[in-house]
Amino acid sequence: MARAGVCVLLAAVAGFAFWLLPGVSFVQAPQRQIEPAVVAGAAVVASVPLGADAFVYKGKEYFDVFYGIEPLAWATCGFAIVYYGALLKNAAQKYNKPASLSPPPKIGGFRGKEVENSEPNYKA
Repeated sequence: MARAGVCVLLAAVAGFAFWLLPGVSFVQAPQRQIEPAVVAGAAVVASVPLGADAFVYKGKEYFDVFYGIEPLAWATCGFAIVYYGALLKNAAQKYNKPASLSPPPKIGGFRGKEVENSEPNYKA
């Protein structure tokens, strides 16, 4: 009986929510037809090459190989990458001591779980 009451309550809340939000419905909006001229125009616009960020000096076209960023900034960035990379590598080598490659020493023989944990023997 309690489940029926919960279902009725949920249905009432859902109905109230749809009454407050009349724009929300389960019916799809009609699809608009795209004109072929619009598609052709978009294809033409997409095929037109944009500026290649080149500049002309004394009648000859040159490309900006630095992407508009100062060469000093490129050099600073390169130096920082190399410097901090070496710093991290050296710190990893200094503080990351490898584990010994020799096997651990053997101390005594095998002892069962019941002996180590002082439990009664399960076979008894």
